[in-house]
Amino acid sequence: MNKEEIMYNFIKEIQRRGVLTEFIAYLFDYHDFHDYNYIFRIAQGNKEIIIDIYDNISSNRFNRYIFSFTNGEYPSKTKKIGNVFTTKIYINNIKDDNIKLHKLAYLFNLDKNSMIAYAKSFLPDIYITILNKIIK
Repeated sequence: MNKEEIMYNFIKEIQRRGVLTEFIAYLFDYHDFHDYNYIFRIAQGNKEIIIDIYDNISSNRFNRYIFSFTNGEYPSKTKKIGNVFTTKIYINNIKDDNIKLHKLAYLFNLDKNSMIAYAKSFLPDIYITILNKIIK
């Protein structure tokens, strides 16, 4: 399984287990975030994972996050396309930093043995368990 598939399966398993709301709230530092506050969609493209979140919590209601498993000219960039705030993250360009979203991207830039060790540095245990299951 390649890293793109691991990331996709990881997020799908989070969704299947019913802890997606908690994961999104944690990752994006949302407060007062509940199941009825958003619509979520994930798709797997060619060397990309695309996550769409429509929420009524943030000032940017429509958000698209594209995790690209190719090399790009920048680590991440957000631009408004129509009414959608699109953030493209080139996973291979990310270095560990303090933004949880970048940490998630960086996690899937590591080799499989290093993923769990790094995930333990910033993710709660429930997500470590899910990641471990997906990798194995």
